[in-house]
Amino acid sequence: MRRTLEVGALIRAGLRRIAILGVPIDNLSMDETIEVLDRLIDTDRFHQIATANIDFLMKAIGDDDLMDILHRCELVLPDGMPLVWASRFMGTPLKERVTGADLLPRLSELSQRKKRRMFLLGATEERSRAATKWIETNYPGALIAGRYSPPFGSIEEMDHDRILEMIEAANVDILLVAFGNPKQEKWLAMHRERLKVPVCIGVGASLDFLSGTHTRAPEWMHRFYKEPRRLGARYTRNALGILRHLSLQMLAVSTQPRSAALSRISVFQEDHALVVTLVGQFTGGVVEEFEDIMAQSAEENLALVMDLHLTTSIGADAMGILVDLSSKMREHGHEIWLVGMRPSLRRLFRTAFLHKRLFRLAPKVADALRRIDGIDSDSKPGGGPGMGPGIGPGIGPGIGPGPGGFLKEELS
Repeated sequence: MRRTLEVGALIRAGLRRIAILGVPIDNLSMDETIEVLDRLIDTDRFHQIATANIDFLMKAIGDDDLMDILHRCELVLPDGMPLVWASRFMGTPLKERVTGADLLPRLSELSQRKKRRMFLLGATEERSRAATKWIETNYPGALIAGRYSPPFGSIEEMDHDRILEMIEAANVDILLVAFGNPKQEKWLAMHRERLKVPVCIGVGASLDFLSGTHTRAPEWMHRFYKEPRRLGARYTRNALGILRHLSLQMLAVSTQPRSAALSRISVFQEDHALVVTLVGQFTGGVVEEFEDIMAQSAEENLALVMDLHLTTSIGADAMGILVDLSSKMREHGHEIWLVGMRPSLRRLFRTAFLHKRLFRLAPKVADALRRIDGIDSDSKPGGGPGMGPGIGPGIGPGIGPGPGGFLKEELS
């Protein structure tokens, strides 16, 4: 249930994900990011990488499809200092900001050094051509295997077959998609089964930066400059919203009770589920121990029950692992059950936007096990709560009274 072995090796070295407002963020430096991407190329299968900033997170909060895509990404990189600052305040500091604009020159150097083949998709023809010239001038020998600038329009209006055929014919190692967020993330996710490219990255306006047509100011500033009256009120609402959401999560993290007692984990298997009891603080070394347990039990294909009635606090690093694990388990038809959550933990999950479709709740371990047994024996359409489209309330788009209705009610 882990991500690829290449990323897993770095996670075991302490470079784990954290979660900010429901979005998993990978704690990698730029050098480590390039190392991971280079290794992913050799796996010869699709991996989606996103670079997330504050505006990105705000869109994901209001877009369940985008949030699901981010949960499935191989890497989500912190493209914004506010994310780094927030991580420090929550006690799990990110190593550094890794922006798409800084990533492109490093990928060009990788292409030059190891003959990795790149394809530029998006931006205007003029800017794509200028970005290609910049790469070839500054990194002689870098391989631009192809580029294409589709006509401006919605995803539905695009000639997908033509684009995919061009990319496949170019035998690409790295696909750089510059459609802007969330269009580029949704386009990549739409074609994850057809794209035979090991590293696919949404790079936003980064090609514009290389072409010299944009400065390193955020894309939203360029749009605001062109349409201040129409966009001013919306940007103000978004800024206030994200500040409020981030403040609430940071407050929830910082006000959790701290325990001086030794934190520990106990595990036992019960029928179709693995039951993990967490005592004390779920962060740091306890997270590493939890990862090792889940790695050993991954092949057993079990549901997971987490007994949290003795858990005093949960760190952003633990939340990142839980988000990642929940996404992988749902792909295999299983869920994570959270049991005995005290009010401070419920508040934390609610403010961190981890209550939407990711987890199921139960008051006691026995209740979770009983409901898991009921789901396992009743997992066809029309039976059991929350296991698929149209089946009870809870964990998927269009299920029940709204996204995550079951958990939202439980955690409110």
